[in-house]
Amino acid sequence: MEQQQQQEPQPVRSSPYASPMHNFAGSIILLTNPDQELHKLELTFRNIVLDKKGNPTQVGTPLMNDEGVRSVIGQVQSIVSQVTVMSNLDDEVRDSLRDFLADTIAKDLMLNRAKYQIENASARDRIFMEAIAMAIITMNRAANEGERKFWKGSQQEIITHGNMPGGAKGGLLTRALGWGGK
Repeated sequence: MEQQQQQEPQPVRSSPYASPMHNFAGSIILLTNPDQELHKLELTFRNIVLDKKGNPTQVGTPLMNDEGVRSVIGQVQSIVSQVTVMSNLDDEVRDSLRDFLADTIAKDLMLNRAKYQIENASARDRIFMEAIAMAIITMNRAANEGERKFWKGSQQEIITHGNMPGGAKGGLLTRALGWGGK
């Protein structure tokens, strides 16, 4: 008995008339999900960088302890989410959300400075700025249906005309039955 040969996967051929959005079909979750950005923000709060192999390296004193990191990340992720990215937020809503988040994080950092082991005002300012900046940038992705409009894709209409030689119209059956005329 012959061994079955494994077939190599054939490349997907797309129609020359296909929407270019089809190229992104599998990427929508990856491209709209800000979880990776939240992870980077957490690493920043912990003063950790990743080396070329992805291993974490402590490069300084953390800006706050684990409880503080969890608190601030928890507040930021209420806005920095895939739901926000795929929303439609107008200027007024974005401004209100930004201001409310900023007030909430500012109070949290001031009232819990000792509890979160925040060493100085500079660290507190850095935590605040990085958290709010990420929220603002994420909300701007949803401005005026930003990414939502992008992912809707494009609509296209393809019209094909086939003219027969001699000006005859109709298909093979029409001509065979004598229904078509010149």
